[in-house]
Amino acid sequence: MKIKYIIAILAVFTVVGCTENFDELVKDPVALSPNPAGQLTFTQLCMSGDGYYQHRTNLIYSGGFVQHYAGSWAVTQYGNKFINSEEYAVALWRNVYAHEMKSIVDILEKTSADPAAINMNAVAKIMRVMIAQRLTDIYGDVPYSEAGLAFSQGIVTPKYDKQEDIYAAFFKELDEAFNQLNAGGDLVKGDLFYNGDISKWKKLANTMRLRLAMRISEVKPAEAEKQAKAALQNGVFESNADNCIMHHLDFPFNDDPSKLDFRGNGLSYGFISDEDGDHFSSLLIDYLRNNGDPRLTMIATPKTSSSIVYWSPIQPGETLYEGVRPGVFRWELPGGSNSASGIQPYLKLRTTPFLHVSYSETELLLAEAAFRGWVSGSAAEYYKKGVEAGIKQLEIYGAAPASQASIDAYVNAKPLVAGKEKEQIGTQIWITYLFNSIEAYSNWRRTGFPHLLPITNTDSETGGVTPTRLYYPNDEMQKNQKNYLDAISRMGGKNDWLGKVWWDAN
Repeated sequence: MKIKYIIAILAVFTVVGCTENFDELVKDPVALSPNPAGQLTFTQLCMSGDGYYQHRTNLIYSGGFVQHYAGSWAVTQYGNKFINSEEYAVALWRNVYAHEMKSIVDILEKTSADPAAINMNAVAKIMRVMIAQRLTDIYGDVPYSEAGLAFSQGIVTPKYDKQEDIYAAFFKELDEAFNQLNAGGDLVKGDLFYNGDISKWKKLANTMRLRLAMRISEVKPAEAEKQAKAALQNGVFESNADNCIMHHLDFPFNDDPSKLDFRGNGLSYGFISDEDGDHFSSLLIDYLRNNGDPRLTMIATPKTSSSIVYWSPIQPGETLYEGVRPGVFRWELPGGSNSASGIQPYLKLRTTPFLHVSYSETELLLAEAAFRGWVSGSAAEYYKKGVEAGIKQLEIYGAAPASQASIDAYVNAKPLVAGKEKEQIGTQIWITYLFNSIEAYSNWRRTGFPHLLPITNTDSETGGVTPTRLYYPNDEMQKNQKNYLDAISRMGGKNDWLGKVWWDAN
């Protein structure tokens, strides 16, 4: 397996070397061998180019659970109705531990004692937090401190760390990385996020710290306040120019271990392969339409009265936007599959960028922190900036910019309202991470917002109750029995997707 993995890594490095976005890697032989720069490139590609878990974990389960999407077979059957599929539930676990975690731990192992690689080491620390945050937030207690050490230290049955301990490690490592990053230090080669810009990486470290601080707001508020204050003081994202974005290329996804290719957008692979899985839920479309949100026309294709004549009253030639109610297959709609709005074509291309961490989220989380009295500044102003940034960030996907007049009209008409702060902020984060449903799903579990539409399908395996985590792989019982059972005992005694992760007190 180790030999197979190394061959796969080499294959990816060789492939990525012949595209225009990797010109520097082509010139540098680093692209052709498994060293820190090449491994950094590979890891960043995996995080959004891996169609295996982008399709299953991001689109079908997370996107279905939080009702971003509805109508296609897999999203409706599994994500809206809450029917378990072992293949879907373990997709993130399998590929992250097989690819991303191993690569990033290798970088840390190779650079930890090298004074000439302090920046690369710091970047790897931030990347490991980003990778593990998705894992632990989806599954709960997971291998972290001993993960990825099979080759270097012979640890083939890593312990499952408690999520509370993992978060404590996250804060420590992000603080270390921020203080370690030095603009006068080594060049960070192979970086597809920021092209080695140390100032951007510093902001990312602090912005991740803010995200994680607010994630524990309901279970450790004092620690959350401490970490949020430190993040803001050290410097978080200041505009959409700071966003952590992966720019993809026009290549099909390939998960064959001997031909790995993650250069294309993995979520787009999901949209394309999931039987025209390109419809938004009625919850999302109705919210945008009813509130006059400029994002409606930026993300959804319109329908006209002639194509959905069963709704009334309808004026001739009127432009309409309609979503699919969660739990309903698109072909079950009155008027058939074409009677609901689709996703704008530029949002589901293999070249569509992927947004990992955003300025919009930053301002919205600061709005919540300010509302709680944890940071200085006006919650209303943070909120306004967050909503505006969320509209403008759609331009990275190719959407025509909304006019400033329309943005101003919207944010001024929909200010933060006393008594509804958490609901408004949670709903806006849900919209901001429309194409990063894993993140939206985690924030929804923390806050309970937005209020989702009830699932009344009789074939729902949970009786309509939204799952609050995903299952561990069943074969962990054979591969890592003791540590698996220890984790299960801490999480209610069974491998249950209605169990809650540590920070989920909602």
